[in-house]
Amino acid sequence: MEETIGKRIARLRQAHGYTQEQLAERVAISRVAVSHIEMDISLPGERTVTLMAGVFKCTPPELAADTTYPPAKAERLPGFACCYTEVGYQLGLLENDLAWLERVRDLGCYGRFAAEVRHRWLPRLGEWLEAGMERERVTAVRERLLGL
Repeated sequence: MEETIGKRIARLRQAHGYTQEQLAERVAISRVAVSHIEMDISLPGERTVTLMAGVFKCTPPELAADTTYPPAKAERLPGFACCYTEVGYQLGLLENDLAWLERVRDLGCYGRFAAEVRHRWLPRLGEWLEAGMERERVTAVRERLLGL
């Protein structure tokens, strides 16, 4: 028996550690809409499937494949979706800052640069952890930053 699109979305959301509220925020729909999709009360549109695929780091056709999602709607799905979040992008920038700091470690100004990077990034990392955003990656980068 095919999995419903709602059950697949619920399973992937839980596997990625998101609450319904967090998923709703990422795809710009209400928490109630996520709940209705997951309970198969309503069917997500192509836009929502595409955005959710990006959050779950898969393609829209992969998200809909072998589910009860209507074939006519599945045919209109794009072949790919953006798979990064703003937090992911910002973490990439921070990782670049940390790599740069490693290259200047032996310079006399390292301590000042490291303090500036910590001052700039620690508040953001704290906000992201509090909001439960990309918790594992944020925690790992925060530990690297605190180890400077």
